[in-house]
Amino acid sequence: MNIEERRAMIVRAALPLLVEIGPSVTTLQIARAAGISEPTIFRAFADKDEVLLACLDEATKPENVLIELEAIDKEAGLEERLTNLIDVIRLQGERTGAIMNAVRLAAPSKRRERSSLSDEEIRRLSESRTASHQRIHSAVCSVLEPDEARLRQPVTDIATIVIGIVMSLGRARRMAGDMGITTKQLEDLIMNGIVK
Repeated sequence: MNIEERRAMIVRAALPLLVEIGPSVTTLQIARAAGISEPTIFRAFADKDEVLLACLDEATKPENVLIELEAIDKEAGLEERLTNLIDVIRLQGERTGAIMNAVRLAAPSKRRERSSLSDEEIRRLSESRTASHQRIHSAVCSVLEPDEARLRQPVTDIATIVIGIVMSLGRARRMAGDMGITTKQLEDLIMNGIVK
């Protein structure tokens, strides 16, 4: 196994631990989950902070959510597709939020290093984020397009609204705790509005 494959294996093992355990996850726990010895981690990464930053980079890749969005059956009814769409966005947001929080709490010095990026690096990161959001938005549009004639607004607007509602709810849940709103309730609200 080359170094890149080893790094990828370690990150895959660490991601669910970061979601489950949070910033207190140890390199020993990561090594056990990966089926390797703890010193093997340090042949692939300089330290735990570097492992955590690699996890953050992996968790925020748009490809993860794009694969799940593209797997939604376009032949299914709009309600089912919308429910699946909400689940994908919601779960990705929860995973990413948990990992970002764990990294923020566990690697504050590395966060400060990232904040000292040059203007050019900040511009590139911003452009990359914008491109990722556009790819996700396009994938959401493609999930909704089979029922475009039924929608009260253009597909692009509905996609923006759905993403905004689901992501905002996710942020609110992280700040206020579990609000008990199910995916089905959210799908019903989006499909039918708030009026009886």
